[in-house]
Parts: sequence; C-alpha cells; structure tokens
Amino acid sequence: MPFLSAESLSLVDSFMLAVIVIGLPLETLLTVKKTRADLASNAPGVRVKHYTSTIMLLWAVGLPILVIWAASGRDWGALGFQIETGVLPLSGWLLAALMMAYFIYQFLLVSASEKVRVQFREGLAKDAVMSGFMPQAPEERHLYNLLSMTAGINEEIIFRGFLIWAFGLYLPLWAAALAALIVFTVLHLYQGFKNLPAVFLMGGAVTLIFVLSGSIWPAIAVHIFVDILNGRTISRARALPT
Repeated sequence: MPFLSAESLSLVDSFMLAVIVIGLPLETLLTVKKTRADLASNAPGVRVKHYTSTIMLLWAVGLPILVIWAASGRDWGALGFQIETGVLPLSGWLLAALMMAYFIYQFLLVSASEKVRVQFREGLAKDAVMSGFMPQAPEERHLYNLLSMTAGINEEIIFRGFLIWAFGLYLPLWAAALAALIVFTVLHLYQGFKNLPAVFLMGGAVTLIFVLSGSIWPAIAVHIFVDILNGRTISRARALPT
C-alpha cells in the first residue's frame, strides 16, 4: 500500500479511516457516560468545555483529510468540492432548500406562539442532556455558533466526503453512504439512544442531499444553517412570555 496515492486508498488514508471508524466511536463509548452526566448537570462552564473540545476534535480530524487530499494530488470533486448541473443535482439542492424552509417555519412558529414555546420548553425539560447541551448565556451562544460552523464544515468533509469516498472504493454507493451514516449516528451516542433515530434521519437527509447533488456545498450549508437556527429556536422557546 503506497504512503500517498491519487487513485486508491493509501497508508495515510487507512490511518485516517481507522481514526474515524474505530478511534472516534471507541472514544465516544468510553466517555459517553461522563459526557451525558456533565451535560445533564448543567454545571457552570460545562457547555463551554464541551463546545471547545468538540471544535478542536473536529478540526483535528477534518483538517488532515484536506491536507492528505492536497498532498495526494486528487481531484477535489471526488471529495465533493464541485458544483454539478442537471436534474438530479438540482434535486439535491432543492431538498436542502426544503429542509431550511422547514426549520425556518419552525422558528417562526415558536417565535409567534407562546403555546408552542411552552411545548418546546416542556419537551426540552424532559431531556436533561440535550437541555444541558443547548446554549443559554450569550457567550455560550457565540461559541455554539462557532461549533455549528465547525461541525457543518468538518462533519461533512469527514462523514459525507471522505468516508463515502473511502467506503465507495469497495462498496456500492448506497452501501458506502449507509455505512458512513451509521458511523456518524454512533458518534452522537452522547445524545442518548432515544435521540439516535432523529440523528439518523437528519444525517440521512443530509447524506441524500450530498449524493443527489454530487456536491458537499449544499450539505455544509444546510448543516450549518439548521444547527444555528435550532439554537435560535430553542433560545426563543426559553424566552419569557411576551
């Protein structure tokens, strides 16, 4: 196996693949109880600590992939950094737009109705981990937005671009996409088993956007947009009655 290769899986690719498929899930399984307990505790500084460590981890995995790709002399389009034309790619962009529209509608609904805000608050209160994860103080919201942008860029590079490319060297496209989606879902185990179906569905929708469009750009855009807007929606839901 070559150290670097423009066409096939190289030694450094295999190392990154092992980090993503074995190392990250193992780290998640070993730390999930502590992470959930920390977030559920709502202790001062716990969100800042979690946001900061996650941002650093995502860049520590995503950036080397870009460096390896450049050093290997590969076509950036194979990682998804391209814009394709045609009916099928357009359907991927349209799906991204529809997802954004849905979350805008949800935000407007929460903003307009105290009844809906109460329902959101009550639902969030039932999930101590996710309630503890979402930002509350202004400085937390700024860092959360940075986390959203970091996740939108790096998770798409890692789980949509790189993993689907790597798995796709040995599997059909649909199987490669599904395998990457499963790894992505497992790494959100800290959110609790009951939230994993929602993670799988959301990740699946973004995976479909990537596959249909043949581009990582709409996947990055919708990922960042939805994460940031969800933070804003929950902040509105937590607001006092107007």
